[in-house]
Parts: sequence; C-alpha cells; structure tokens
Amino acid sequence: MQKLTALIDKLQEKVTTLTKQFSNAADKKIYAKFDRTLFTEDFEKGAFYFSQLQQTLDQIKQLNNDQIEQISFFTEKLLAQCTALTDALNIVELQTNKTATKTTQNKREKLKAQINQLPPRERLVRYYEALQALNEKVSELQDNLEICTTAQDKGIYLRQIEITNQRKARCIEAIDILEEYLSFQEEKEEKENNKIENS
Repeated sequence: MQKLTALIDKLQEKVTTLTKQFSNAADKKIYAKFDRTLFTEDFEKGAFYFSQLQQTLDQIKQLNNDQIEQISFFTEKLLAQCTALTDALNIVELQTNKTATKTTQNKREKLKAQINQLPPRERLVRYYEALQALNEKVSELQDNLEICTTAQDKGIYLRQIEITNQRKARCIEAIDILEEYLSFQEEKEEKENNKIENS
C-alpha cells in the first residue's frame, strides 16, 4: 500500500505542477488533435484537459495494491496524457509569444517612423528621451541580475542587458549623426546670414 501511496503522491505532484505551469491556458482553446486513448475530445479549453488528467489520477486512487496491471496501465496513460498535453501547450505558448513579439515590433516600427517624420530638433529630444529610458532599463536589469539566484535567470538577464546595450549603442549613434547634421545646418545658416549682412 505504501508503494501505491508514494506513486499516487508523485503523480499528483506532476498533475498539480503541470496545471499550475499552464494555468493561463485553462480558458484558452487548445488547437491540437489527441490520441483517443488519451483524451476524449480535441480542440477543447485547457481546463477540460486538466480535468481529464485528474480523472485518470482518480482512477488510480481507487485501485488496490494488488491490481498491478491496472495501476501500470493507468499510470502509463496519465504520463502519456501529461506529455501530449505539455507538447500541445508549449506550442500554444510559443505562438502566443511570437504574436506578442510581433505586436511589440510593429509598435516599435510605427513609433520609429513617427519620430523619423519629426523635424531634426524634435527628433533629437526624442532620441535623448529614448536613451534615458534605455539607461534606466539597463540599470533595472543589472539590479535584477544581482539578486537572481538561478543560472537560467542570470542567463536571461545577461541576454536582455546585451540586447538593451545594442539598442543603446544604436540610439547614441543616431544622436551623434543628428547632432552633427544640426551643427552643419547651423554653420550653413550662419554663413548665409553673414553673406546677407555683408552684401
């Protein structure tokens, strides 16, 4: 009985972890075709599949220690359900992240286009505002890097710092070019004004 209890505890932990990890998918429809031996329906919301995992687990809980074949069958079924559902949910998450990234990139491109249409002086002000925001972001990321504990988190923060520093370098380059252009324009205007005054 002890072995069965230990097995049930481990399986319960697996189901709970999976449900928590993908809790945001409970209300989302999962567009995946599943083997009928694993799930009774396709294209249902996450909550439906989480409940089916729990049903399989409940079937194991009702078995006795001597029903080894049934225990083995339902355990394998539950593990296969968890694997299939995890794969489907990872694909959904990947697509969601891609969509979010595209939306952010589109917003950034639109903003860049609007800034590029501004007169040079106004554009320079916007560039300095962007530089300040990027400096603040780097500082915030470095603070997070110092307090994070796992190597995976450190890797994520280091990558974000690297990307933000690349954006910062591009921003500084744009400021330099624009300042040089404005200084050239001022010099040109000054020469033209001198010509007018001297003529």
